[in-house]
Amino acid sequence: MNNREIFLNFLKTKFEGEKLLEIIAKFDIFFVQLCEINSQINLFSRQTNLDDLWTIHFLDSLLILDAGVDLNGKKICDFGTGGGLPGIPLAIIYPESQIFMLDSVRKKLSAIDKMCEKIELKNCNTIHSRIEDVPQKYYSFFDCVTCRSVKILPEFVKPMQKMLKKDGKIYLYKSVVLDDTELFESKKLTDVSREEIGKRIIVEIS
Repeated sequence: MNNREIFLNFLKTKFEGEKLLEIIAKFDIFFVQLCEINSQINLFSRQTNLDDLWTIHFLDSLLILDAGVDLNGKKICDFGTGGGLPGIPLAIIYPESQIFMLDSVRKKLSAIDKMCEKIELKNCNTIHSRIEDVPQKYYSFFDCVTCRSVKILPEFVKPMQKMLKKDGKIYLYKSVVLDDTELFESKKLTDVSREEIGKRIIVEIS
């Protein structure tokens, strides 16, 4: 079984019918776009076997579903989105949510805008900023902040919290190293490890 089949089998446990077919079609476009653009702009490691994108990036981005988290209809900020991960996968499966992908590298955001247009995602936005300099209009704006590929530094904590609504939550995608989660007091850890990816923990911070 190749990695695309592994990813599709995961999707089949969550979705069915027309919804499933639409999701698969959008991920196929995303895969092609990500591969094409990565040859010009470094969105993921060029040492990565392209077949592995289906598991180590696409499947990994959706493991938050295995933590019992429902982000449907939410305003989500994907902090340090890089190549649009997990922002674009979340936008694909949650068309009723508004996804704002935050990064300090403009050329990555330009690539994300282009990919979202190709995938025909109407619920995606990009924010060009460092987390410490996020415009005030985004204070108390988001239902949640996701972060998959950034080590949380002490100076990131307050800006992240300022962006959240009163009952908002932060979701960190972590593996073995959890030291930066000690910056937060109220947290719940859910192990979503899988053989195809390895150790993976979703840290929910209230």
